[in-house]
Amino acid sequence: MIKVIMLPVGLLEANCYIVYDESRNDAVLIDPGAQARRIEQELGKTGRTVKAVLLTHGHFDHCNAAGFFAGNGAKIYMHEADEIMTRSSLNMHELTGEPFNAFRPDVLLSDGSVVNECGMSFRTLHTPGHTAGSVCYLLGDKLFTGDTLFRLGVGRADLPTGDYGQLVRSVRDILFRLSGDYTVLPGHGEPTTLSYERECNMLAEI
Repeated sequence: MIKVIMLPVGLLEANCYIVYDESRNDAVLIDPGAQARRIEQELGKTGRTVKAVLLTHGHFDHCNAAGFFAGNGAKIYMHEADEIMTRSSLNMHELTGEPFNAFRPDVLLSDGSVVNECGMSFRTLHTPGHTAGSVCYLLGDKLFTGDTLFRLGVGRADLPTGDYGQLVRSVRDILFRLSGDYTVLPGHGEPTTLSYERECNMLAEI
């Protein structure tokens, strides 16, 4: 069985997700944005070690602890369009004065890329709008949406490489058109479901 632990981290309380198959002793991290030691402590409670880090986008509050886990042997995945954020102020760390812990992604993803790690297969959906390289990850009936889709909201599009028109299209034409229902695990705030967002989100078609 797949288990997911949600852990809000950092000043902006970005959701970091610890994802693992109960039959294994390794785990995937999605968006370790800060507080690496706290994440490590939570991992210790599960008895698992991190083998891969999946990033939904390159803003500092979602990736600032990625380098720590890379230093411990984890492989980092992110979309190719956001790779520049790992080495420039486009990652927005200067907004809070937080230092940025630079890292290099091991694998650059594109739309449709499948990440096979720790006995799980994550399908990449390129959903630009919040950033040029924003992605969501599908895992079974779970949809990790980063800052693309929130409960009753969507991400900002007024930061560098953001585009509101693209964001609207990503949500309406990609996420809302997925077949069936999913548990939506966003980059900030509480989980929701895709069926609920199709009906109640600000971008829901009337």
